[in-house]
Amino acid sequence: MGALSLILLLVMPNQVRIPAYDSGAPSPRIIPGICIVIMLIFSIVLIIQSLVFKQEKIVEFDWNKEKPAILLIVMLCVYVALITTIGFVPASALVFSAILFYCGERKPFIYIFVIAAATGIYFLFKYVFTVSLPTGIFF
Repeated sequence: MGALSLILLLVMPNQVRIPAYDSGAPSPRIIPGICIVIMLIFSIVLIIQSLVFKQEKIVEFDWNKEKPAILLIVMLCVYVALITTIGFVPASALVFSAILFYCGERKPFIYIFVIAAATGIYFLFKYVFTVSLPTGIFF
């Protein structure tokens, strides 16, 4: 991670340009730069902790403990794929209802709330923020 953060610090000036005029706003490089510097600092701390203090933890991968988190990540990847094909509202309703069902939620009001929230967020972005979310095949 230390080597990756150094590479990112070197590459960032070519990838994220500074605006030609100064508007007084923060540079577009500020947040990525802060994140990369924090990543570099933490990787140096971990290297020192590992080499100097000899405080290493050996972590074994246990499929039974990691399976729920991996399945949730897979469901979110399916959500990203579905947004572009069937649209924001149906994809949100389907995937978040499936995630709630997988987590053990059985109350019908929560599922109605998920559909209403997805519809509300869609109209909020469309009419208030004037940002169009993917409509997909239904609109």
